[in-house]
Amino acid sequence: MLIRSYIHSMKRELILIRHTKSSWADLNMHDFDRPLKKDRTNDARNMAAKLKDLKLQPDLVICSPALRTKQTAEYFTTKLEYDYDKILFEERFYESSADDYMQVIRETDKQVETLVLVGHNPSITNFVNQFLEDKIFELPTTGVVWLTFESEDWEIYKTTPCKLRYFLTPKTI
Repeated sequence: MLIRSYIHSMKRELILIRHTKSSWADLNMHDFDRPLKKDRTNDARNMAAKLKDLKLQPDLVICSPALRTKQTAEYFTTKLEYDYDKILFEERFYESSADDYMQVIRETDKQVETLVLVGHNPSITNFVNQFLEDKIFELPTTGVVWLTFESEDWEIYKTTPCKLRYFLTPKTI
């Protein structure tokens, strides 16, 4: 039993979700405040349902505080039965870099085995491409990259053993 527990704790599941397509209807609106495009919300519903089918059970969700990421996270947390009020909103995910993502991930408590991040491009694409042999050109809106790391904690580096479990887009599900 102790051996199983140790082996299980060596796996870290990292799921990165790019926000759903946002609206550009009001060009005077500040970028931070742009809502989701109404005719694309089914992308979020469908992707959330797919992740539920894949048995995703987040221990922690960290999200950019921009309106479009918050709204995207709401679709996912509702479907995955994760309490929206437990989401950590991380300022460093807005107008961010791959290094910002790496820093936030490294600060994650080792008790968290399944971490979901909801954020923006190009940061997510740049972050995941540090670990992938076959690079992703661009993670589309509502796209998901699910990585599995062999690590005892979240102190990950570009050399940390990692496997791509899923690369999902609204067009591929």
